[in-house]
Amino acid sequence: MTKLNTYFKKAFSTIRLMSLLLSMSFYAHSQEFNVGLNLGYWPCQGSNYYSVGGNFEFRPKHAYFSINTDPFVLFDKTYATFTEPIYLKLIIGEKLRICPSAGGFVRTSGNYGWLLGIHIEYPINQKFIFFSKNELYADHWKDTYYGHFGENYAYINQGRSLMFSVGVKMKWKK
Repeated sequence: MTKLNTYFKKAFSTIRLMSLLLSMSFYAHSQEFNVGLNLGYWPCQGSNYYSVGGNFEFRPKHAYFSINTDPFVLFDKTYATFTEPIYLKLIIGEKLRICPSAGGFVRTSGNYGWLLGIHIEYPINQKFIFFSKNELYADHWKDTYYGHFGENYAYINQGRSLMFSVGVKMKWKK
């Protein structure tokens, strides 16, 4: 249980730091901030995971990139895991945006890793944007190998999975 508390504290401190940086950035001139919600689906090794999360995008005005974080909770039949990704997104297009992304993430389960994705965004009106995300998550975690003669070996194991999610975000500050 102490491991779980440590992971929640790390995730909470990361969120607090990112919130502080984003709130400080509002004092800079000509910035854009988008906030949204998303729902996701993650078919992984015979199991179906579902996610519910938020979406925070910080973008300098008229820039071709943005800094994003999409904290979400991943649900299984038996447990839930909080994930905190942070990534850089390249914005291509005006009305229909095709946006490749790359970054990293940490989970409360102790997993960490990198992600690559492609986002498709379509502005509904001046305030709301519909988006779809398709992302490849490469998880890394510590595992133990038990030898034949009683020795234990720790090593880093890895797995990859695809996640699909859709959502709506609102231009909070323009």
